[in-house]
Amino acid sequence: MRPMVTGGLGVNGSWVVRRLVESGVRPLVVDRREDFSLLQDCVGRFDLVVADIGDREGMIQLLQAQGVDRIIHLAAYISPDMDQEPWTVFEVNAHGTVVLLEAAHRAGVGRFVFASSRAVYGETPRGVGEPGYRPLHEDHPKNPVMAYDVCKLASENMGCVYRNAFGLEFAALRFAGIYGPGKQARHGKMSLRSRLVEDPFEGRPVVVPAGGDQLDDMIYVEDVADALTRAALAERLPHAAYNIASGVGRTLADFAAAVKQALPAARIDVGPGLNPLGHNVHYYAIYDVTRAREDLGFSPRFDLTAGVARYVETLRRWRGGQA
Repeated sequence: MRPMVTGGLGVNGSWVVRRLVESGVRPLVVDRREDFSLLQDCVGRFDLVVADIGDREGMIQLLQAQGVDRIIHLAAYISPDMDQEPWTVFEVNAHGTVVLLEAAHRAGVGRFVFASSRAVYGETPRGVGEPGYRPLHEDHPKNPVMAYDVCKLASENMGCVYRNAFGLEFAALRFAGIYGPGKQARHGKMSLRSRLVEDPFEGRPVVVPAGGDQLDDMIYVEDVADALTRAALAERLPHAAYNIASGVGRTLADFAAAVKQALPAARIDVGPGLNPLGHNVHYYAIYDVTRAREDLGFSPRFDLTAGVARYVETLRRWRGGQA
C-alpha cells in the first residue's frame, strides 16, 4: 500500500502521518512547505514532496510515479479572515480538491479519503444538546453558510460524482470540534480550546468572558488521525460520508475543568452563557457516530478528561525535545 497524505505536515495531517508510520506504512506526504516542527519524531520515515495540489498534470505524474493507491486529503486553506477571502477559500478548498479528484481518477488511484467538517451541516438546530436532543446523522439536511462550509460540501458532492461515475472509492469524514497540540501555533486565535490548554501550560492565565454553558461535540486529534487511517485501510467503504466525533455533548466549562485536573495550577476563568467561539453561525451539535463505528470500527479512544491529559503529556514531551 502506498498512501499519499496532502497537508501531511499540518496540525491534523502530522498525526495521520505518525499513525501510518506506527502502522508500518511509509506514506508520501505532499505539502506546500517543508516544516517538520509537528513531526520531528518521524523525519526519515516518510517521503515528502513540496508541491501544489492545484497542478493537475503535476499531481497525475506524481501519483503515477509514486504508485499511490489511496489519498488522504487534508490540505486546506484556513485563516481567521476566511470570510473576507471567499475566492481564495474556493480556489484551494474546492477547486483544489476537484483537481486532485481528477488526478486520482486519471492516475488510477483506488481510494480518496477527504477530511471534511461538521461545517457542511451549516446552521444546526438550537435545541441540539438540550434534554431530549437527537444526535445529528449523516443524512441531516445541509445548510452551509460561510465560504469554508460551502467548499467542504461542494468537495463532498464532487467526490460523490467521481465515486458514481468512475468507481473511485470516495469517503468524506466530517469532524466535530478538534482539539490537540499544534492548533495554537498554526491556527492562532481560531483555537480557543488550545488556548485553554497551552496558556496555562506556559503559566499564563486565561479568561473567557462567556460561553461556558454551551454544549458541543469535541474530539481529540489522535482520534481524528485514527479515523482517517481506518478509512484509508478499511477493506471497503460502504458510505460516502461519516461523522467522526465523540458522540457526547460537553461544555467549555467541562473542558476547563479537565485542564485544571491535568494542570492543577491552571488559572482559568470561563464565564456563563452560550457560543464561546463567537460564531455567526450556530454550529454546535452532537453527532451520531454509528456509521463510523459499524463500517470503520471507529470508537474514540479519548474522552474529554483523557484527551486533555494526553494533550498536556504531549506538550511536556515536545518541550523535552521528543516531539
